[in-house]
Amino acid sequence: MKWEAWSVVFTGLSLTSVTAVVLFLLVAINPKDAAYGSKPLAYAAGSAIVALVFNRASAWAARRAERFVP
Repeated sequence: MKWEAWSVVFTGLSLTSVTAVVLFLLVAINPKDAAYGSKPLAYAAGSAIVALVFNRASAWAARRAERFVP
């Protein structure tokens, strides 16, 4: 797969992770069950880290794609 495609894939995964952060924060604000505890906040933090990693991977792939332009 070309580097431009990898950049798009990583951007999509980053946006999906950002959506997960929002979802988990909303669950933390308004839980359906008190047994959730602080799990939604932990999941939101983990998703935020994953979103940041995919964002940086996307930027790296985009820079690499620019380097190999014929």
